[in-house]
Amino acid sequence: MQPIVIATIVGWLSVTGVTHPLAESDPASGPDSQWRAAATTGLNQAITYLLEHQEPDGAFGHWRGPIGSDDWGWPIAGQHYAWQVATTAITCVTLMDLRDLAPDESAERIRKALHRGLDHICENGRRKRILDWDTDNVWAYVYCLEAVARALAEDPPAIGSERRSRLRKLGEDLIVTLERYQSPDGGWAYYDDAPITRRPTWGTSFVTASLLLIFQQCELVGLAVPDKIQQRGLRALRRCRLPNGAYDYNVSVIPSPEGLTEINQIKGSLCRIQVGNLALRVCGDEGEVSYGDIVTGLDQLLVRHHKFVSLARGRPHPHEAYYDNSGYFFFYGHYYAGDLIRLLPQELRLQWWPKLIEKILATQESDGSMWDYSFFSYHRIYGTAWSASVMAKALREKPLPKRVVPEPGKPQRLR
Repeated sequence: MQPIVIATIVGWLSVTGVTHPLAESDPASGPDSQWRAAATTGLNQAITYLLEHQEPDGAFGHWRGPIGSDDWGWPIAGQHYAWQVATTAITCVTLMDLRDLAPDESAERIRKALHRGLDHICENGRRKRILDWDTDNVWAYVYCLEAVARALAEDPPAIGSERRSRLRKLGEDLIVTLERYQSPDGGWAYYDDAPITRRPTWGTSFVTASLLLIFQQCELVGLAVPDKIQQRGLRALRRCRLPNGAYDYNVSVIPSPEGLTEINQIKGSLCRIQVGNLALRVCGDEGEVSYGDIVTGLDQLLVRHHKFVSLARGRPHPHEAYYDNSGYFFFYGHYYAGDLIRLLPQELRLQWWPKLIEKILATQESDGSMWDYSFFSYHRIYGTAWSASVMAKALREKPLPKRVVPEPGKPQRLR
């Protein structure tokens, strides 16, 4: 791995052992005080919501209380176990993102909630394949592995030696399992197409991109991921990248933008662009995704075309909105957009954080939750967790130092 890539990854993941920047300067005195104040309020409300909705067994999210029309189509217990584990793992990562940012009275509750959540995924993270065509258990593998890598990067006493040992073993097992779920074309997905085989045949750009990023995190904590898995995944993701910057939904032999109103156009690819660009920037070759590419993708999502993912949010059926956007794209795309912003130079970061925070906070409800697609109770958990992570990362951003303008000297009296 090239040294510049390692430096990029370390900077991207560096959240432990660093003095919180808000303790070093007063954001209220800077030009960005308005978005910081709004993000602080929104983050505190989101933290409260998450802590109040943890299950007795440490999980986050549950199959009780279906409210959407799509909920009734998921009757198999294995689907719910997979989604619950994935949602719990996502929330564990968020709880680690909240270190040093939560109010003092919440710090101990967050620590206990994190430990209970990690214990839950240690017990339940090895989900089995659900049906011949349904491999939603891959979502559990993906985000459990991210939670494992993040937890192993934390200060060891904060996690506990016995828990760290269990997490490391889980991570090793998941890497072996994910190798078996890598499709022949190099990607990963959550369903399978005929002919149904032990190794799934379908891959998607976004699951592949998410896993490539997580594999890099694993390597930083000593979890070995075979190079051949990563290189095949990179080749698959590169094939998905279209000349206009969009990403094909599928890993295909010949990628295609398809029709002018379909999902592989820019307006249907807004959220995949974020995770795809992030994965190729962090895991790919130097210069493969430039700062200009990152800014273009952010502009497409947060400024020029945001209405297309916004109009999809909250709709009861998947892919019914313009350009086949689905509600559950929303927070996924904004989550990875936050990590892209962190790769930019500081002046650009401070231009993009307010735009991202504005879009996130526009979705927050009076109870502190955010959601994009009615999905039993998983949707309010993952939506709130991913949004809280975005706000936490934004609030760690140091304000630009204030310019000190010297006072004009007093005029000298002529003698």
